[in-house]
Amino acid sequence: MLGFGWCHLRSSRLPLVEATFANVESIDTEIDRADEELWQNFREWMKLSAGLFLQWQLFEALNNHQGLLTYCVSRNHRTSAVWEMLEWIATNGPGSYGLFYCHDDEDFMDLTGHDRKIPMDYDNVFRVHRLLNGELTETDDPFLGMIEGGIDPMHPYNSNEE
Repeated sequence: MLGFGWCHLRSSRLPLVEATFANVESIDTEIDRADEELWQNFREWMKLSAGLFLQWQLFEALNNHQGLLTYCVSRNHRTSAVWEMLEWIATNGPGSYGLFYCHDDEDFMDLTGHDRKIPMDYDNVFRVHRLLNGELTETDDPFLGMIEGGIDPMHPYNSNEE
């Protein structure tokens, strides 16, 4: 499995729905505190859970943005802390959003894990996992597509010709 992702790691922004000019500064302060707590909890969780194959970087402040997370994973098998990390973010950071691009050469219908019920084999394509409003969804990749026969030429071992 090879994957690359980014996320804007944030606490909930729902308190802003009812904000007025009179209370918006106090709501912003509450959100800032909740973000800082989220980032601290994320760092602690990652120290215990990330493992060697998941590399990540969290920028609490970068120019005008806060909570910018980038990560990549390279693993021989689909098992990786990246899936647990994405579930943790969806649960604990409901205001977060981001994308994870993944190619898994073992992503077959009969080998699925993590409660995946895929309609076809995805072993030769990139997939996109979108994190938005506390939900992680999976879609086709419109940019990179097929690995062999697209990004790379077909390897002789994988062709039907003898």
